[in-house]
Amino acid sequence: MGHLQTCHLHTIPYENLDVALKHSISFALPDLFRKMIVQKRGGNCFELNILFSWLLRELGFTVTNRYAQFWRNIEDGTPPEEVPMHQLLLVTFEGLHYISDVGVGALAPCKPVPLIAGHQHREGNELYKIEWDEIYGWMLYEQTPHKWRLLYCFTDDANDARFAPRLSKQTNKIAMIRTPRGRHTMLNNEFRIYEGQSLTTYTTHSDKEWLQALNRYFHISLF
Repeated sequence: MGHLQTCHLHTIPYENLDVALKHSISFALPDLFRKMIVQKRGGNCFELNILFSWLLRELGFTVTNRYAQFWRNIEDGTPPEEVPMHQLLLVTFEGLHYISDVGVGALAPCKPVPLIAGHQHREGNELYKIEWDEIYGWMLYEQTPHKWRLLYCFTDDANDARFAPRLSKQTNKIAMIRTPRGRHTMLNNEFRIYEGQSLTTYTTHSDKEWLQALNRYFHISLF
């Protein structure tokens, strides 16, 4: 399961181009398969994790899709109803529940994380931990240089219908993908290539350059 998750993250990018370009989005499995596998696109957290959950179920895993509140980069005091929604997967393997999530795009665990309060999960220089709170439920934290920062949280009933997908209203064009040596990111016409400790920034100056860079770094062809 861990190898499948890592391969998915290295192959299918997080991207919001349909939202930014005001195209319609379908969460139906045939449409998700056509978009991400046949057309070689990416998707948002709902699209990515719905398709990945289908793959895991086809392989015999027990999977529950869960909605979470995504707290990274959210200002203190923000009302919970204004916090962006996120989807993740809970996968049962050998009697233990794991968080499996291919829908963050930015830094997040590339391998399943055991759902055990107090558990710390290290991947290279990245460190995460799981905690339980009576109000917020399960909480996934990431270690930053100065503190533990909440990434997202979810409750045990977070697959209830009242947590219907709420798409981000982000108007910037965004794409992100993990690579064996780092990650690639795009914000509008700025592309960033992280490899180990190095960072290369590339800015496009025309639609043609932007489309070429999108294909080069994310293997996405819009037309």
